[in-house]
Amino acid sequence: MMRVDEAPQPAAAKAATLVDLLVDRYQDSFSRPAVVDPFSDRRLCWGDLIHQALAAAEQLEAAGLRPGDRVVHLGPHATDWIIGDLACLLAGVVQVALHADASQADQREQVQFFQPRGFLVSGGASLRPLSQAGLPTVSVVVDWSNPAAQAASAGSQTEPLFRRQAAAVADAPATILISSGTTGRPKGFVHTQRALVSNALAAAAEFLDEPDDVRLAWLPQSHALARVGDLYTAVVRGGCLSVVGDRLKIVEACRRLPPAVILGVPVFFDRLAAAVEAGRIPHLAAALGGRVRVCVSGGASLRRRTVATFGRQGIPLVEGYGLAEAGPVVTVSNPRITRPGAAGLPLAGIELAIDQRPASRGQVLVRTPSRAVAVMDPARGSEPQPMDATDWLETGDRGSLDDDGQLRITGRLDDVLPLSTGMKIPPAAVEAALLEEPGVAQVCVAGVGLPWPVALIVPDPVVVRRMLKRLRCRVWSRRQALAHRRLLDWFSRRLAARQQELPRTWQIRRFVLVGRPFDAAHGEATESFKLKRHVIASHFAPLLQSLCRNRSRIPGRTAATTGCLLPSGSQPRHLR
Repeated sequence: MMRVDEAPQPAAAKAATLVDLLVDRYQDSFSRPAVVDPFSDRRLCWGDLIHQALAAAEQLEAAGLRPGDRVVHLGPHATDWIIGDLACLLAGVVQVALHADASQADQREQVQFFQPRGFLVSGGASLRPLSQAGLPTVSVVVDWSNPAAQAASAGSQTEPLFRRQAAAVADAPATILISSGTTGRPKGFVHTQRALVSNALAAAAEFLDEPDDVRLAWLPQSHALARVGDLYTAVVRGGCLSVVGDRLKIVEACRRLPPAVILGVPVFFDRLAAAVEAGRIPHLAAALGGRVRVCVSGGASLRRRTVATFGRQGIPLVEGYGLAEAGPVVTVSNPRITRPGAAGLPLAGIELAIDQRPASRGQVLVRTPSRAVAVMDPARGSEPQPMDATDWLETGDRGSLDDDGQLRITGRLDDVLPLSTGMKIPPAAVEAALLEEPGVAQVCVAGVGLPWPVALIVPDPVVVRRMLKRLRCRVWSRRQALAHRRLLDWFSRRLAARQQELPRTWQIRRFVLVGRPFDAAHGEATESFKLKRHVIASHFAPLLQSLCRNRSRIPGRTAATTGCLLPSGSQPRHLR
């Protein structure tokens, strides 16, 4: 554990740019730890981090880039990525961060769309996959994969830092945050430094940070949630980021450098809860380093059983809500106000309302000083379309407000499945019910044009193995295991029980056990694990159509097995 002797002073409320905050950190947090790789000797204090970011900014300028130029940043989640991000802010160039986990086809398409003047490469990433025919002519390539390692001396960079602070324009475009693209092609939202600072200051104020706090930073900071929730919040507070690039080593990273705060997405916390329930992690608090004060989940709703498991282990797990065009954080809960299923109160300066217009009744409306100033939509051409920061932002999410003002998200406004019978059902509500079953790792409810909704289920492998043993099923392959009649009958009973509180017309009648996860490699999930329902449904369209024709299996290589739920009103004996 790193020793910290003194706490920095809180960031000045008058800060208008992230460069202002970097000046604060240089002056009062110079020797405090800023970024640590728990699996190497690379540890940078704030003085060294800013020193290297200034050197990278000079490199950008020496290559011919000027304030306002658009730069595509490509690199893995690592310390070098952070240096590159801060360098763009210091140089005034407009950073477009590609997701390193995205497919090469998606990356090439985004480069063509955003038309950058240059590339910023960090962490040893290669431009070779993007250099194929059809890319725009790029005049500048900057590689920051081997930053200077020399330590900075206090005060050595004060003058150039002050010069860049004076030149920073708070309301000029600073970065383009790329949306997740769960409902279509990703969009780019243009944000200013003033908007990013506003969101970071408000988010940091919600938690009672201590002088030696460490934040576990495992989410790629090309994503808006991690960029503001982890990196820029650390810039506000002067805290330390434990940067973990390998998701399989997160628990080990917590043991090496115990975090106080962990930001994540629901699937991450679900997997930890499942490990606790299966006995693989007997003491979650100890496994995470013994110092975790709060875990914060964003991106989708949490399973109730996951929150309950964390609670029994003595670790508060709270939710937040946001979207790229809003800066991104809109609401966040904390251990003092948390309620099951609620995403917390709006941050300071943010207003919420529930749309009452007939065509969009129930939609969450947001008015925030952190709103994007423009949007780049592939469906509307390559020029940024201005957005009115004073207007209500129509989120497209359906929700409600509790008596104390906390927000609850209940689904997407346009997220309905039109069945062939004319009935329309909300798939997110059905998925939420099915996800409470421990045997369900992932679920996508499909059914457009079908007479009933169908659940495409990725079963939890640990639960499957346990049940196969308990049911005395002899199998020799994964395909044979998922096709075993006893296992299908067990799932049928369990899923029927989970749907008892749903309206009968919403309940699934058939399900499909899928032998592989829905992931980004198949284009079925974003890099932050949010499922793309329309893509998944298209990939399994032949199987879904076969179910409509009452066929039980699709011949060929489909790694899926179908099952039917027990008739409504039956009283099955649940196997536990």
